[in-house]
Amino acid sequence: MRRIRLLTLTSFIISLSFISCSESIVSECEPDMKVDNQMRASFKDIQEKVFTPSCATSGCHAGSFSSFPNLEEGQSYENIVGKNNLSGNMPLIDPGNSSNSYLFKKLLGEAGSLMPLGGQKLNQNVLDSIAAWIDNGAENN
Repeated sequence: MRRIRLLTLTSFIISLSFISCSESIVSECEPDMKVDNQMRASFKDIQEKVFTPSCATSGCHAGSFSSFPNLEEGQSYENIVGKNNLSGNMPLIDPGNSSNSYLFKKLLGEAGSLMPLGGQKLNQNVLDSIAAWIDNGAENN
């Protein structure tokens, strides 16, 4: 009898964990919009809380040329800061100038399709942190 209760309780706990996780399962190239709203204006936080979970995914910005720029950890900074977009007419990240940064304009939906894919803008606190990081010189911090 005790073994049956333990198995029933275990099954119940496992079921609850699947139910609670179902909302966080996202399809390929769909951003995880549950990004921590409290983000420092640092490249490390941007990588960990935006690029890695929402951008550097299979089929998006995970290394192949068709997914330019590569936003994988360890690659992204060198691929975006001071580098031009594919058409060559605007820097992806222009240190000190978020309003002239193509990648930031994509996050705002002001340069073609909104990024990350999914049609929903990142939280304003996250966008403000990214803008502050760029406007403060876009350091690799």
